[in-house]
Amino acid sequence: MRGFKIVINMAGAISAGAYTAGVLDFMTEALDAWSKAKAAGEEVPQHDVVIEGFSGASAGGLCAALAALVLQEEFEHVADATKRGTTNRLYEAWVNKTDIRGLLKTRDLDRGDRERPGPLVSLLDSTVLDELAVYGLERGPKPEAPRPYVSPDLTVFLSLTNLRGVLYSLNGLSPGGVEETTSFFGDRIRFQTVRPDSQRPLGEAAYPVDMVTGEGFEMLGNAAIATGAFPAFLAPRVLMRRHSDYTPPLWETHEAGVKDDAAPVEPSFPPGMADPFETLNVDGGVTNNDPYNYAHDYLAALDPPREDHQLERDPCKADRAVVSIAPFPTMASYAVDYDPLHNAGVLQVIGRLFQALVSQSRFYGESLSHLMRGTTFCHFMVAPSDHELVEELKHEAVHHKPIPKALQCATLAAFGGFFERGFRAHDYELGRRNCQKFLLDHFVFPAENVVMKEALAGMDAEVRARVVEQYRRATPKGPDGEPMAYAAEACAASQRVWLPVVPLCTPELRAPIAPVPRYKMKAADLDEVVRLVAVRFEAVMKRAVRSLHSRGLRWSLRPGVWFASKLGRGPLKQMLVKGLGSSYKGGETGAK
Repeated sequence: MRGFKIVINMAGAISAGAYTAGVLDFMTEALDAWSKAKAAGEEVPQHDVVIEGFSGASAGGLCAALAALVLQEEFEHVADATKRGTTNRLYEAWVNKTDIRGLLKTRDLDRGDRERPGPLVSLLDSTVLDELAVYGLERGPKPEAPRPYVSPDLTVFLSLTNLRGVLYSLNGLSPGGVEETTSFFGDRIRFQTVRPDSQRPLGEAAYPVDMVTGEGFEMLGNAAIATGAFPAFLAPRVLMRRHSDYTPPLWETHEAGVKDDAAPVEPSFPPGMADPFETLNVDGGVTNNDPYNYAHDYLAALDPPREDHQLERDPCKADRAVVSIAPFPTMASYAVDYDPLHNAGVLQVIGRLFQALVSQSRFYGESLSHLMRGTTFCHFMVAPSDHELVEELKHEAVHHKPIPKALQCATLAAFGGFFERGFRAHDYELGRRNCQKFLLDHFVFPAENVVMKEALAGMDAEVRARVVEQYRRATPKGPDGEPMAYAAEACAASQRVWLPVVPLCTPELRAPIAPVPRYKMKAADLDEVVRLVAVRFEAVMKRAVRSLHSRGLRWSLRPGVWFASKLGRGPLKQMLVKGLGSSYKGGETGAK
């Protein structure tokens, strides 16, 4: 029986990776429950769903790599985000273990010669990320049988920003003339799980992740940290790459390499260059923060491959789809009284330029027009939504006060989740709640869909009628809240019977998840963070001063470092309080 193929694409999210983890947890819990119900012979939809892969950038890439391993093991699903010490490594890594206090330690500065230290590679202490990688790569208990909805050839794509770049000749070597070259920095790396039941050979561009021997685990962990290495704040990562990884060039689609119709362009590596060779990598979100194109191209190339390299948009014909988890945690607003002259200053332009690069990279390889119009059934999106919050605070909008974003991790330019566990717990639970809504109301197809129809035809007529009656859903709605015209007109023979791709098969999963209470950061906790920031700042500046060659200059700058760390605490706290907004209530107790 044909299965419905899915690749889950996870956009960059900085600290809001907790939201992505919550979405993944609920989705896999629903798939686990459905698989058990089918195995037990219960009256549930009988079609199959197969997660063929993950793609991700930055925090989404970290989730992608971790999910690829976690789904090969037994773990508990977490509906109560006050828990600690669970077996769910997605939850533990994002809610309980990712905290600013670890990033503000100084263990990284203690390395090297005290008098002649090496270069300062990050403003934050990245050693905690190495510990998280070790934790993430631990082998958990194996299930009695592999999850039937996880492909034995599960493929993971992570976007990277390769600071070394890859040089390409655009017109070939031209002796005696001028050669035109370009450097490509928007890198990616591909992994593929290897299991005893694997069905496809290892892809030529893929690195193996052997679930028996553990081969490739370390490289997957290092690549996951690399895709989340926020420039300047977290240390860049070295990855060993093969020459063949860059032929065809990475700006070509996946199908181009499969079909051998890629542009005849090879890297212009110098003679005698090592293979593999070292690359230096930072946050993949800088060059491709929403790698939907990786997921789309890979799905389109799977058997049977799409001849036009495009996924089927028709709800009756579609047999595969990309599901994007897109936190997009930003507090940006459009200034009505924007002053171009004021914003033309060098510092303002530099600051805005980095924000523009990251924001623009969210649209790389992505076409949102069909998604926003509701005219495609090959791409679905789970994004933060908190209707109750909007209703609760709609009176604020009347008084021209900004309504907080649904994600609490979106505070402090999306770094807020690192400051407070309560924010991460809130967003994790919101992710689960939004995923429930998505599976019930949005991720649905007509009964005449090629996958649904085949499975329904194989059921006893009376059982089929009961299953359809129990699980049928309303016509999906568009962004305006009205039933989508395209959906309503499609597949007239089905009489508009819509069924979920991933049904919720237990009363617990179907029970509406209550609105998630928001957390308020306490003054004592913020004071502790401010103190640690000052300590880290002083240590970093001392390290920078020690690296100066002039002894006189070093001695003259040391008092300034001490005064800056002491005098800067007050302004720093004021800035953080402003950035936290309604998520800070001083001495009040938090909501959790």
